[in-house]
Amino acid sequence: MTELIIEAFTYGSNQTRAEVVLRPVIPEAIRGNLAALDAWAKELVSELGTDLKHTDVWTCEICGKPARETQYDMASWTRLAQPRIVLYIHHVCEAGANPCSTLLDRQSAQMAQMAGNAPDIKKRDKPADVQFPLSAGCLNCQDDKTAGPKLSRCGGCKLVRYVCGSECQKADWKRHKKICKMIKSAKFVDAV
Repeated sequence: MTELIIEAFTYGSNQTRAEVVLRPVIPEAIRGNLAALDAWAKELVSELGTDLKHTDVWTCEICGKPARETQYDMASWTRLAQPRIVLYIHHVCEAGANPCSTLLDRQSAQMAQMAGNAPDIKKRDKPADVQFPLSAGCLNCQDDKTAGPKLSRCGGCKLVRYVCGSECQKADWKRHKKICKMIKSAKFVDAV
């Protein structure tokens, strides 16, 4: 196959979520090279995380406080004839030794165990005095003052949010366009 299918589910409190399907074209140079395909897919998923963090006013999946960080669970089937990745993105108030993050770590370990894999929990090193921007803020500015429901969305993918409209989108376009062009569908699902 020439495409990788990525299904990304990003969760906030009360199981509200965004469901995104991407279909990036696999570079011809790595088709058939499973190790290179795996490495390329993992890099792509890490780039995707920034865009999916700033898609809505996310709150911590566990406690409901404003979300600042994300944790990922990924199931990968890049060895299939039609390579596929399913990515679960969990919004949390704070990563690290925080109770919400610890609970998600346990869930991730259980999911990996059920799939017969070793847990792959990656923590970002962050100085104690650093605070990541709110997930509800502008993707470009990433200033907490920009957080809110009334941000403009990218005209292409209709997913990521910018506070200054076209100014911020133009400033971020060089970085965002790669992901934007891969997004085939995106929908938001409210909790029932």
